[in-house]
Amino acid sequence: MANVPDWRRKLRVLMAVLIGVNVLLVCALGYMWFRGTSALPGQFNDLHQQVVNRKSTIVPPEKVNDRVNEAREQIAKFYENRFPNSSAAIFEDLGKLATANKVRLNHASYNVTDSEMTGLRVVEITASLDGDYTQAMKFINSLERDKTFFIVNSISLGGGQTGGQVRLAIHIETYMRGEA
Repeated sequence: MANVPDWRRKLRVLMAVLIGVNVLLVCALGYMWFRGTSALPGQFNDLHQQVVNRKSTIVPPEKVNDRVNEAREQIAKFYENRFPNSSAAIFEDLGKLATANKVRLNHASYNVTDSEMTGLRVVEITASLDGDYTQAMKFINSLERDKTFFIVNSISLGGGQTGGQVRLAIHIETYMRGEA
């Protein structure tokens, strides 16, 4: 029976160790709970701000159709105002710009092809012009600013420049309304 007191002492040491571990775990749990609850308002405010920001960028479903219709109207107005119906209107506008900027169009040829966009055809214009260097640059600038949608793709300097006069070969692209 001498073993019983020895076992009691071992059990008391084991109980003391287990009680000590439980006290440490309760302290750690309390610290984590306190720390976690103090960080919650900050996290909540951050998440709330994200929700508010996303709500401001989302268009309500009832307004989507209105916006789509408005965009279609704007596109139709852009097509009507910036893309002519015929190649004659394009060349008339090109001639007016040349006359207004005091350059002479020597030659202009065009090629009309279908576009990937429905209702539009691509018009590629290759032209040569003579004039004063300053006036030629003003002509190119006015092309890019004109109501008709001209895109200047390339310009090359031709031969026969004398006394400030230049000859330019210019490649222009525009669009024309209408199906093929």
